[in-house]
Amino acid sequence: MLPSVAVNLLCEKAIKAIAAGKPEEIGVLYDHTYRLIYSVAYGVLRNHADAEDAAQETLCKILECASSYQGGSAKGWILSIARHTALDMVKKQSRIHLTEEELPAADTPKGMVEDEVICLDALNSLGETEREVVILRVYCKCRHKEIASLLGITAAGAEKHYQRGLEKLRRYYGEGR
Repeated sequence: MLPSVAVNLLCEKAIKAIAAGKPEEIGVLYDHTYRLIYSVAYGVLRNHADAEDAAQETLCKILECASSYQGGSAKGWILSIARHTALDMVKKQSRIHLTEEELPAADTPKGMVEDEVICLDALNSLGETEREVVILRVYCKCRHKEIASLLGITAAGAEKHYQRGLEKLRRYYGEGR
């Protein structure tokens, strides 16, 4: 995995190339940011299928609005689009439907499936903002300042939500789950 700075530079170059008429550069963004985009979308939507849809829609929106990118953190810009896309999906739905996740592939190791279910249950036990902050910090490797910018809160607030989320996760796992 590339360092965050390198990913940001690759993404910035790809966004500018897309804006210049090279839509095939979306593959670079897919390769380096899809998991991050999906993680942000899942943090909002709490549903695997909806998060995948939001991730794909995010990539489509990037193709459409690459020319509006004005510099700065390319990763932050992408994750902001992902979050807003997921929030738009929530608005379109009358309410979030919490459905069972898709069944895993038959060849997926049982322990791996159990670990994923436990992790998703733990994340779902957090409040919305705490869940988003933890996902952005742990999975997306965003700094508190970047998280604050994405969520419209202060950096201190982001850190506080992160600490509260971690404490709840510790308690969750400490209860024998």
